Amino acid sequence: MSVVLVVILGGAVIAILGWDRYPGAGQGAGGGAQPTDEVFIDPGSGQRMRVWFDPKTGEREYPPDQP
Repeated sequence: MSVVLVVILGGAVIAILGWDRYPGAGQGAGGGAQPTDEVFIDPGSGQRMRVWFDPKTGEREYPPDQP
């Protein structure tokens, strides 16, 4: 029983710590990120990607570009 509890608690901790790493569906990039004019083709998927930049954190994100 204690192994199950450890696994559940471990999953909860991982989920909480990783919560802000992924943008929500349909929101483009997360947080205060803004789209830039930078666009490129991802060589792995062949998809057109747009660069989003968060001026508060300096973080760049690369979600698929939506027409």
